[in-house]
Amino acid sequence: MRHRRRRNGGGGYGLAGVVCAVLLVLLGAAGWWAMPAGLAPDQAIQAVQGLVLPTPAPVFAPETEDPVLPQATEAPQEEYRPPLATPQPTPQESEADRLYRLIRQAADQEQRTVRVTTSDQALLEAAADRVIRDPEFFWLQGWSAQSVGDDWQLTFLWKYEDVSARRAQVEQAAAAALAALPAGAGEYETALALHDWLCENIVYEFSTDGSDQDLYGALVNGRCVCAGYAAAYEYLLNRLGIPAWTVRGMADNGSGQPEAHAWTKMQLEGEIYYTDVTWDDAEDGYERFWFCLTSDRMGRTHTADPSQGEDMTPSAAVGCNYMIRNGYMLDLFSPQALAAVIQAQPGNSFVVGAADPDTYAQLEAFVQDSDAFADLLRQLGLASGSVSWNRRTITGSMCMRITLN
Repeated sequence: MRHRRRRNGGGGYGLAGVVCAVLLVLLGAAGWWAMPAGLAPDQAIQAVQGLVLPTPAPVFAPETEDPVLPQATEAPQEEYRPPLATPQPTPQESEADRLYRLIRQAADQEQRTVRVTTSDQALLEAAADRVIRDPEFFWLQGWSAQSVGDDWQLTFLWKYEDVSARRAQVEQAAAAALAALPAGAGEYETALALHDWLCENIVYEFSTDGSDQDLYGALVNGRCVCAGYAAAYEYLLNRLGIPAWTVRGMADNGSGQPEAHAWTKMQLEGEIYYTDVTWDDAEDGYERFWFCLTSDRMGRTHTADPSQGEDMTPSAAVGCNYMIRNGYMLDLFSPQALAAVIQAQPGNSFVVGAADPDTYAQLEAFVQDSDAFADLLRQLGLASGSVSWNRRTITGSMCMRITLN
C-alpha cells in the first residue's frame, strides 16, 4: 500500500516503524474495509492519494522570514458530535456538492476521518481542498486519502489538539466584533466597520505555532499576517450574509520583488470588489486606501493564483470604493480639485487619491512643491505664516494622507 503524506522534516523510523509494520500485517490479514471476494491483493488498494494540501500554502504580506509551522498530528477519531451548520442535501444535489457536504460535516463535527463513495477522484480532491480553505476550520492544515475501489477514507491533518476550546474562543471574539457594528448598518457600512475593527484589533506579527496564518491568530490572539487578516474578514462577512472569499497570490509593495500575499474578494450591493485589510493597517493607525477596489486597480499590484484560492473576477464597480464614495478621489488633477477634496474633510488631516498613475504623479509633484502647496493651504484658511505637514502613502495605492503640523 502506497501512502504519501505531508513532509515534516527528517528523522528515523525506530519504534514507530515496528508498530506500523505490525499494523500492516494485521490489516493485510483482516482485509481493509471488508475486501470484496475475488479481488486480487494487488487490486485491493486502487489508489492512495496523498494529496496533502498546505492550508493553503503559507501566504503573508511582504516579510523577511518564514513562520515556523508545527507538525501535523493524527489521532483516533473523536466522539461523534451533531453538526452545527452544514449544507443539507437537496433533490438536485450535484456530486461535487454531495462530497463537499459530507467532508464539511465531518470537519464541523471535529472528526479525524470521513468515508465517502465516489468514482470521481478529481471532485473528491476539489471538495477536500474547499473545506481546508474555509477559514472556519482553522485547525485543518491538510488531508490525505486512501481508496478501495470507489470507497475512500479521507484523513484530516490537524494543527491544534484543543479544537473545541479554540472554537469557543473564536466564537466569543467574533461576537465582540459583530457587536461593535453600528445599528442599522447597510452592506457598505458593515464591510467598512469590520475592516476598521480588524485594523484596530490586530497587530501584524509572526508566530511559531502557525496561528499567524489563520482565524484563531487573527481574532483570538490579535496577531497574524495577511492570511489571518483575510481569513477573519472572510469569516465575519460571511457570518452576516455578505459573500466573501480569500484570494491568494503575489503582490508587490514597491520593492519590485512580489511576495506571497492574501486579500479579499467580496460582493457588496450586488457588485464585486477587492479589499486588502493588511495593507490598510499601519503601526500608527489605519487607512482605507485598499477598501473596495476594482479588479483593474487591485491588479496593478496584486496577482491572483487561482490554484491557491479565488480568482480575480473582472469588476469595474466603484460605488463602494471608500475614496470615491466620499468624494476624495481626483479624476484629473488641478489645484482647485485638490482644494475641494481638502475642504470636504474636517480637521487637520485629510486623504486624497488619484484615479490613475498620471493624475497621482501630478498630485505628488504639487504637494512636494512646498511653496505652491503652502499657498493653497493658506488660501483655504488652514494655515498662516509658515506651514509644515507630513505625508503618508502606501505604495501602489495612488492615495495619500496629509496631516498639518
